[in-house]
Amino acid sequence: MVVLLTWSIVPSFPLASPAISQRKTTRAQAENAIRASIFETMKAFLTGDIKTLKQRVAKRTLDLVDLVYEAAREDPLLQSELRTARITNADEFLRFFMQGMANQYLQAAPISPEQAARRVANDSVLSFTGDSEARIIVGDAEFARAKLVAKAWKIDLTESLKKAVLKEVKNPEMRARIKSL
Repeated sequence: MVVLLTWSIVPSFPLASPAISQRKTTRAQAENAIRASIFETMKAFLTGDIKTLKQRVAKRTLDLVDLVYEAAREDPLLQSELRTARITNADEFLRFFMQGMANQYLQAAPISPEQAARRVANDSVLSFTGDSEARIIVGDAEFARAKLVAKAWKIDLTESLKKAVLKEVKNPEMRARIKSL
């Protein structure tokens, strides 16, 4: 109460309260941490580093990969592809998927994986939706979300990946499971 009275009585002091100043500092720290997480996630994606990728992405994204792998195992057209590629689990499926996407991405932009990851991290626009979540916008579209989980910023790619996945999955039950993520 005394602090409020002091701020209202003394007009020559700045109007920003210590709480607002702390929030700006915290937001700047969060932005730096999110950009670092975007960089690490993108670099892991482009280099096929499954261990780092799994540490950096949100659980929802990993759950989506598991569902897509399950759908691929059930699809007669994809079963032979999985056998040919010797994919027997979700991690191998993720690595195979990442490798294909990374090759396409790096062919379109002939730079190193680290340079590409740095570009995405630096050029992304972050729009905070709260203290523990931010939208990651690349170009004109939302690419992912950053979510604060156990004091670490995780990258949630689920929504952007679901759109592409749902075009390929035909099983109505599996489609419903994917949509519910």
